[in-house]
Amino acid sequence: MLKLYALRQEQYPDFYKYHLTHYLKDHPAQEETFFTHVRDITVNRIKHFKRTDPFAGKYAANMLSATKLENFYKYLQTIDRWNKSKPIEAVINEKDEQIKKLKEQVKQLEAQVKEFNKYEAGEKIAINKGSLPVFIDLVLQLQELTMQNEHKLLRSQTQSPWYKMIAKYFLHGENEIPIDTARNYFPARKGEQSAKFISIDEKDKIYEIKSRTKK
Repeated sequence: MLKLYALRQEQYPDFYKYHLTHYLKDHPAQEETFFTHVRDITVNRIKHFKRTDPFAGKYAANMLSATKLENFYKYLQTIDRWNKSKPIEAVINEKDEQIKKLKEQVKQLEAQVKEFNKYEAGEKIAINKGSLPVFIDLVLQLQELTMQNEHKLLRSQTQSPWYKMIAKYFLHGENEIPIDTARNYFPARKGEQSAKFISIDEKDKIYEIKSRTKK
C-alpha cells in the first residue's frame, strides 16, 4: 500500500503485473486468488480511511490515500476477469453487513456457551483406581433393566451417550478416561465386537442390579 500511494495511475498495470508474476512463481495457476487478495486489502484500507474522524489531524492525508486507493480499485475493475469487483460503496456496505451478521452470530454463540456452562459440573466423579470395568459393568446392566410393563427403563438409539458420559463426567482414579477407551466397552451393535472391544472379566462383575418386584 505504501508503494501504491506514490504511483501515478498509468503505473498501476506494471505495478500489479510485477507482484502477480512474483506470486505465480510460487503459486502457479492461482491468479484469481491473487486478484481477490489484492482487491480485499484495497477495499479494507479504503474502508479504514473513510471512517477517519473528520476532526482528526490525519483526516486530510487519509482522504488523499483513500482517493488514490479508489483509483487503483477502478483499475482492478478493468482487469477483473472473474466478475468479482463491484462499486466500492457496494463492497463496503456488503462488508458492513457481514460484520453485523458476524456480531449477531457471536452474541448467539455467547448465549449458547452461557447456557451450556449451566450444565457443566465443577468436578468429576472419581471411580476407584482399577475399578473402571466394575463401574462399566453396572452401566451395561442399566441398559438392560426393564419396567413392570416390560418397557426399557433407559433407552438410547446409539451407545455414544453412554461412553461420552463416562469420559466427560468420570475419572479413573485421578486420571481422565480417554473417550476411545470408554468407547471400546460399548460396541456400536451388540454382538458385533471390533478388534478393540474390551470385555468385562468375570472377576469384575461383582455387582448385580435386580428388581425388587421380580421374584
